[in-house]
Parts: sequence; structure tokens; C-alpha cells
Amino acid sequence: MNDKTYSQSRLRGQIHCPAAVTPFGPDGELLLDDFAVVLRYHLEVVRAGSLLIAGCNGEGYAISDGELGQITMVANATLGDRMPYYVSVTRTPLAECLARAEIVAENGGYGIALGQAQIYDMTESEVVRRFETVGKAVPLPMMIYNMSHLSHFSIGPGTMRRICDVAPAEIIKDVPTDFDHIKRMIVEVGNRVPVLYGHKDTLIPALLLGSGGFVGTGPELFGEHAREMFFGVHHMTPEERMGVHCRYGAVSDALMWSVGKPPAAIKAAMNMIGIPGGLPREHVLPLNRAEENHLRNILTDAGILEGEIAKRA
Repeated sequence: MNDKTYSQSRLRGQIHCPAAVTPFGPDGELLLDDFAVVLRYHLEVVRAGSLLIAGCNGEGYAISDGELGQITMVANATLGDRMPYYVSVTRTPLAECLARAEIVAENGGYGIALGQAQIYDMTESEVVRRFETVGKAVPLPMMIYNMSHLSHFSIGPGTMRRICDVAPAEIIKDVPTDFDHIKRMIVEVGNRVPVLYGHKDTLIPALLLGSGGFVGTGPELFGEHAREMFFGVHHMTPEERMGVHCRYGAVSDALMWSVGKPPAAIKAAMNMIGIPGGLPREHVLPLNRAEENHLRNILTDAGILEGEIAKRA
């Protein structure tokens, strides 16, 4: 793994940033003790470099302001200064983003994650102003989350440079899968902050192109092997690299696309390896028995539910 430094971020090298789940019980209750277990798993077993909290996997869209404060308090108590973490404050109205950023700050959060609004008619200047306004009001380290899959405005490399000029950007989660976009994004801002990718088809190629690392759903299931498995691609033969690419791709596809509705599958998978992922909140249904069996077979084929990894389950 390289040891690259960045002009605008304290992070260095290539970073693994899982998107942690938020455990809920059968009645939708927030399970804070289980959430602390999830955080410790990422810190102590996976040895991730940072964390995204209350994002899509964390069901931030279904979490109240009060619960966001509780989640931030648990993250602060569990992680402290041992790992940088970014609590998502994204809402479509700017005022709600500001209010949630203030909640994170008031409860001792390390940083915030912010994405663009999910509307049709936002101009580039309005997008830049959104990040600038939140960053100035609550100057915590910021993950810029290019939520192109959820928004009608995808942040391009030039716009991202403008955002980094005016906001306290420390890390970027970039969702688009087009490799021309990825190349230009790394060239434009990749020396300033780590730019992370995580799609099943982009994670490993982007690492080899010199991305800042990966933020995705699935690598954390490989536990203590995640770092050697993914960062090790730099030193693998083409055949070995393709094997990892296909292995991760099958897991990622199951968790995000082919088994249930996200984040039901990643929560079920966490439960299968002995980490309390809990259940999704409405209106996402938990996996049914057939879906669980299908997912279990995929995780077994990937080596997650067999051998050394399975000993935790």
C-alpha cells in the first residue's frame, strides 16, 4: 500500500472507509449497545482507516435528530481519536443539513459527511455554496459525498475542486462508475484529499489508478483479511487480482443489488458473521428465509462463512 500524503487532509495512503450499519430492533428501536459493537468491529478487527456513519447503510434517512445525537455520542465514546469518522448530515433542505451538522458538533463528533441535494434544478454554484455554507457554519472535517445515484446533479471534477477550495474537505466518497470521470477526479483533486471508490467494478481498478482508497459495502465482511486482500492487489499477479475482483464483485452485487433491498442484506450478513447488524427500519423489509439462504451461499463461496473468517460466527 502506498504512503501518499495529501495537501488538504491529515489522512495518508489509501484508506478503507466502511459505511457502518445502524442496528435496529424488531420494533424499530435504536440499539446503541449493538452499534458500539459494530464500531469496535470496524476499528479492532477490520482495522479500517475511517468510517462513514448514518449514511445509506446506516439509514441516516430514517434517523431522527435526537437519535443522530445519540449515535454521535456513542461514536465519540467508542472511537474517540482512534479513528476519523464522518456522520452524515445530508438532507435536501440546507437548513436541515445545518441543524444536523450542529447536532454532530454538539455531541463531540469528529467530522460530517455531506452530499448534494436530491432535486432537479440545482446549479453548480448552488451546489458549491451548499458545502461552503455548512463548512463555515460548522467547521468540522468534511467528507464530500457525491451522491450521483440519488441526485440529479453529479459533482464533476471541476465542481469538486471548487468545493475543496471553500469547504473543510478531508475525504471524498465518489460514486460514479465512469472511468473517465474517475481518472479526471483523481487528477483534479487526488493530491488534495483521498478520493474513494467502492462499486463492485471500480474498487480495485481505482486502487490501481491511484485512488485514495475505497468506501463500499462488503470488504468489511472479510474481517482481519480485508486489508491484505484489497490493498494487496498492488503486488498480486493479474490472475490473483482478477480473483479478488470477482470475489468481491459477487459479494457486493448480493449486498447492494440482487438480494433484498439495501441495507437489508449487509445487515443480515453482519448478523451471520456474529456482529449485531440488527434489522432495517421501515420501509425496508428484512430478508426472508429464501433470501437469507441465497446470501449465505454467496458468502460461503466467497470464503466469508468458512475457514478462519467463519470462526467469528
